[in-house]
Amino acid sequence: MTQNAPVTLHAIVDRIKTQKTILLPAFAISAFALVGYAAADRQAPVIRSNKIVVPYGTYLNASDFEITDNRDNLDIMDVSIKSGTYEAKQLGTYRVTVTVTDTFQNTTDKEVEVQVIDNEAPAIASRTEGGYIIDVEANGSNNLLDYVKATDNVDGDVSEFITFEGGIDTTVIGEQKVVAHVEDNAGNVAEKTLSFNIKDSVAPTLTQKTQSFDVNYGDTFNPADYFDVSDNFDPSPVLTVKGDIDTKKLNSEQKATIIATDNSGNETKQECTFNIKDIRGPEIKLNTNKVSITEGTSVNWNSLLVSAIDNLDGDVTKTVGISGNVDVNNEGNYTATYTATDKTGNTTVVNIPVEVKSRNAALIQTALGKIGCRYRMGAVGPNVFDCSSFTRWVYRQNGRSLSGTAAVQFNSTQRVDRNALKPGDLVFFKNTYKKGISHVGIYLGGGRFVHAANEKKGVITSSLGESYYAAHYAGGGRV
Repeated sequence: MTQNAPVTLHAIVDRIKTQKTILLPAFAISAFALVGYAAADRQAPVIRSNKIVVPYGTYLNASDFEITDNRDNLDIMDVSIKSGTYEAKQLGTYRVTVTVTDTFQNTTDKEVEVQVIDNEAPAIASRTEGGYIIDVEANGSNNLLDYVKATDNVDGDVSEFITFEGGIDTTVIGEQKVVAHVEDNAGNVAEKTLSFNIKDSVAPTLTQKTQSFDVNYGDTFNPADYFDVSDNFDPSPVLTVKGDIDTKKLNSEQKATIIATDNSGNETKQECTFNIKDIRGPEIKLNTNKVSITEGTSVNWNSLLVSAIDNLDGDVTKTVGISGNVDVNNEGNYTATYTATDKTGNTTVVNIPVEVKSRNAALIQTALGKIGCRYRMGAVGPNVFDCSSFTRWVYRQNGRSLSGTAAVQFNSTQRVDRNALKPGDLVFFKNTYKKGISHVGIYLGGGRFVHAANEKKGVITSSLGESYYAAHYAGGGRV
C-alpha cells in the first residue's frame, strides 16, 4: 500500500486482524462502521408477493408475504400492513398495502391482492359431551340429528344438511355404526363414521297403588298388590322382596324392601313398613253370577249360597244376609244382595243381577212368526185367521186357554189400564165393523200390537197411536 492510498473501513479491519498491537479507540471504530455501512446499503427490501390466498379467519402478518432484502432477514425488518377494507372473516378478494423497512431505513410499499377462501370442511360431532362413542338411551329417538351436529367455520351450524348412511334402532341394545356426510357452501366435504352405543341405563319406576301398606291377615304377601312397576325398555321388570313378611302376626309392623329390576340389571328400591291387620270381610261364594227366571217363578235364594269364609273367623255362612228388590211377578231387571260381616266389622257385599222375563216372551215370538198370513172371517189357522182366531191360536200354542170371539175374550179377561199394558196382553177395539167389542190383537210393547187386521192386510203390526185404532180403542185384557 502506498503512502497516499486512501484508508478504507475494510483496510482498518484487516489491520486489526493482522496487527494486534495496533489499537484504536472503540468510538473511532464505531464511527467508521456507521459511516461505512450507511454508505454501503441503500437498497430497499423487495416485496415479491403479487397475490396471496389465505384461509378464512386469517389476520395478516409479515410471514404471509414473500419479502426479501439484500442484507436483512424478514424477522428483523419492520413490516406494516394497511389492511384497508380487508375482512378476515369475509370471503372475497381485497387490495392490501404492505410497507417494509429494513434496518438501514430503506422502505418499500406495494399493493398486494389478498384472496380469502374457505378451505376448511365442517366438523361433525356429538351433541353431548363424551368420547368417540355416542350414548343413546334404549327406546329413545331414532332421529340421528338429535345426537349429531355439524359446525362450519364459515357457515356456522350446518346440521340440517347432514346425510347419513344407515340409521340406528333404539330398540336393540348394543353398538351401531352410521356414516355421516356434510358439505358446506364452499364445497368442502366432511365424512365421519359414528359409533352409537344403545344402552338401557334407566331404572324401573315403582308406583304405589295403595294409600297404606296394610296387609290382610293370613294372605300371601305379594308386592304387586302395593306397587305397579314400569320400565323404559323392559316390558316385564321383576318385583322382588328383600325381607320376610309374616302375615300370621296380627297387628304387627314389619319392614321389607321392594326391588324392581329390569333385564339390564337396573334397580329401583323402596323400603316400606307393612302393617298386618284384619282388613277384609268374609269371602262369599255363590253357585251362579246371574239369575234368569220367568214371571211368577219362585226362587230359593239360600240355595245359591255356597259358603262365606273369613280369614280370621272361619266359616260364617250362617250369618250371611240376603236382600234385594226382586219382584218375581213383574218382568224387569233386579239385583239380589248377599252380605257377610266378620267380628272385626269388615263387610263383604256380593250383588248378582236377576232378570225376570215375561211369561209371554215365547207367546210374542209365536205371534210375530205369523206376520204375513192371510185374513178370512171365520178362519181358525194355522195360516189363515180372523182377529179372534189369531189370538186363540197363539195363546193355545203356548199352553194358555183362550176361546170365543173378540167380545167373549174381552169379557173373560182382567181389565188392564193402557199405561200398565205388558207384552202378551190383549188389546180390544169397539165399533169397527159392528157395534160393541169387534176386534182384538196382542200387545207387543212400546205402543205396538200384532193382529189379523183384514182381508187386504192380513196379519200385521200396528200402533195404538194411529188415529183409527186410537178412536176405536176399548181397553186391555190380561189372561
